[in-house]
Amino acid sequence: MRVEIVETDGISAYVGVRASSTFDQLGSTVSRAFDELMTRRDEIKNIKSDNVTYGITPPNYKGNNGIVDFYSCYEVDPFESLPHGMVHLHLLPRLYAVTYYKGPASQTGNAYDFTSQWLKDNGYEYDDVAYYLERYDEKTIPGSDDERNEIQIWSPVKKRKG
Repeated sequence: MRVEIVETDGISAYVGVRASSTFDQLGSTVSRAFDELMTRRDEIKNIKSDNVTYGITPPNYKGNNGIVDFYSCYEVDPFESLPHGMVHLHLLPRLYAVTYYKGPASQTGNAYDFTSQWLKDNGYEYDDVAYYLERYDEKTIPGSDDERNEIQIWSPVKKRKG
């Protein structure tokens, strides 16, 4: 695994399907949202890349025992219209730690642990006012424990003070 710091330079627009449930039920809810996203792909205008989807989460996950949201999305440019029942998100330019994870989908949590330690060791901390993204492409094998599975995890960060 490796981590790099990336600063985005523009506003990014995403269109997709919201999954809402308690954390322990989120897996099946997210799976249904991605299925809906795939079947309704033709309704979304100006998709930047057909083989790249995103899982976007608000910063309210840590320690949340209530209902959490997850957005299954495509990046669009420009944002033009919103299909009925879908959501759109605009993410502002910001600083991210990008973790390149390769391994079984069931072990993705290890990438977050790795990222947390890397941030601590390199003078950064999470900036929990912004959305987190997981980027999936043709190298991603959803729901599989295949060692060849690859995803990118984009975590909002800031330099640690002191």
